[in-house]
Amino acid sequence: MKPLLHYLPEDSVLAQSRERIMYLLAYVIAILLTPFAVNNFIENRPALGVAIMLIVGTFVANGVAIRIKKRPPIPFILLLLPLGTCLVYSLITQGLYGALWCYPALLFCFLILPQRIAIATSAVLLMIATPMVYVFVNEGTAVRFAVSLGLNIVIVSIITGVVADLQRELFEQAATDPLTGALNRRQMESLLSEALERRARSAAPASVLLVDIDHFKSINDRFGHHVGDQVLKNLVALLKRHMRKLDRLFRTGGEEFLLLLADTKSSDAVVHAERIRILISQAVLTELATVTVSIGVAECVPNQQIEAWIKNADDALYFAKEEGRNRVVCETPVTVDGLSDVALEFSGSDRRTRDR
Repeated sequence: MKPLLHYLPEDSVLAQSRERIMYLLAYVIAILLTPFAVNNFIENRPALGVAIMLIVGTFVANGVAIRIKKRPPIPFILLLLPLGTCLVYSLITQGLYGALWCYPALLFCFLILPQRIAIATSAVLLMIATPMVYVFVNEGTAVRFAVSLGLNIVIVSIITGVVADLQRELFEQAATDPLTGALNRRQMESLLSEALERRARSAAPASVLLVDIDHFKSINDRFGHHVGDQVLKNLVALLKRHMRKLDRLFRTGGEEFLLLLADTKSSDAVVHAERIRILISQAVLTELATVTVSIGVAECVPNQQIEAWIKNADDALYFAKEEGRNRVVCETPVTVDGLSDVALEFSGSDRRTRDR
């Protein structure tokens, strides 16, 4: 099982804010660079003026698209092309003054691009710009430029690394249960909604297992809450060891957990649930007592809401408790005259149906 950070965009510490950054940069660049473009036209440097206006145009196009909530038409990484062209031409025609534009270009890379690509791009910028400063300015300036730009790359890399660590910590605090490390209810609603959208769009099945520890209150009462907490943590650790990478585990209540199984029909979910039930009954979650679980299984059906899906699993779990605990009960989607309905299937007992 991958760590929780697997759920975060891994390409950049600022990935979730990239469009907002691009939107703000579009305004700033349009305001600040347009006068430079006009000045280059006035001083008979039309090529550099056109290059600058090309940069302004690409940023503005993306900014407008973000403003009207559409996908930016120009991928962020392609913005390097007009930016690189402008930098090279500026270095050739303006020497040291052109080299100064490498510093905001460096910041642009780290704000807009994935961190690894930003570091590689900055290194390429350093290797290209330094010889050009040597040729078009002088050797001493080239050395100072290389040291200062290299130092900036290191500093910005360190800062973005610290930001990444803080982002990970904040995400973990916002998305996980502090005791067990399972995802919380807020994340559950988001991911269940995505599963239902996939079901509606591509008919991809998905099932949930509602796992409840049997007689958990008596464990707390007899041995103390510290033993109960240890049982919860050991249970989550066991579940995570036997989860697929695409499965998600949530804590929904005191001793209740929900396991989302993507691309899984109820028949396969029951097999997985039964395996989990046996594993838990045989595991030593605490040396003071034997721990078992009851599990309710439900597969999502077309045009279903999250609340109804969870209620189906909760009803199945209720019947599992009523039937004696330490068992799996599945509420399986069936079709009657073209209408979706459900049926409760009990391990070792009669099949029962209910009105929805």
